[in-house]
Amino acid sequence: MAVAKILASVTGGAQDVAVIGYALAAAKPFNAHVVAMFVRPDLAEAIAFFSDGVSVAVVDEVISASRDAAEEASHRVEQTLARTCAAAGIEIISAPSRKDRTTLSFHQVQGNLSDRLTEAARLSDVIVFGPLQDGDKIGLTDAFVQVLTETERPVLLATPEVPPHFARRIAIGWDGKTAASQAVNAALPYLARADSVEILSVQRSAGAPQPTAALREYLLLHGIACTERVIERSSRTTGEVLLDAATATADLLVVGGYGHSRIRESLIGGVTRHVIAHAKLPVFMIH
Repeated sequence: MAVAKILASVTGGAQDVAVIGYALAAAKPFNAHVVAMFVRPDLAEAIAFFSDGVSVAVVDEVISASRDAAEEASHRVEQTLARTCAAAGIEIISAPSRKDRTTLSFHQVQGNLSDRLTEAARLSDVIVFGPLQDGDKIGLTDAFVQVLTETERPVLLATPEVPPHFARRIAIGWDGKTAASQAVNAALPYLARADSVEILSVQRSAGAPQPTAALREYLLLHGIACTERVIERSSRTTGEVLLDAATATADLLVVGGYGHSRIRESLIGGVTRHVIAHAKLPVFMIH
């Protein structure tokens, strides 16, 4: 298995440096191509929210301000791409093309952020988002969740600081469920290149941790040796103990995303929601 195309969601914000840095780092082991995608707002969609009583002058002013803001954001993205790629020795090309080195192209589209990213993600091998924090561009968290839950493609959630090397030590959060299994399968290209792989299973208060023998066997068949560790949960949540354990020993956490229904997770504060909000290391997940 290999990675050929990585989609990086850029917005013109401060997180773009991390997004591009992680996308390039994830692409380099495979000489993959990175598509940095910027979504301009759909002005017609915005206008639809105005009532009939709003004057044409006000509507025109809003449209003009939105267009100017998009232009400024696009310009900031191009500047960030130029600086980051120059520092990393990466060539920026006009369109995706298979080469014997990592390359990057800048793609701009217009429309709803979640929908356009989801469309592009379906034909990408990995999708990179920046850290999801309060004050991010409106709709970015919604876009992340929609891409994760509707595309069945792996999503890499970056951290603000890009490490010099990508995923040398990988931790797998294992509960034996379908989402975790799919995450492991999608991460195989990176697991095969890691210096160490550790399986983390959480000891629940009501019973034994999820057996890992089948996972160890599967990884060995792919030539991947691993260790394993059982984590005591005690009174803490699964998300808390899993993140703490992974952060202490790994530089990438592979975990299933929204293993339960999104409605159920939103009600009980699921593992995915905790990981998204509190991760201090990059997280590779798939639904």
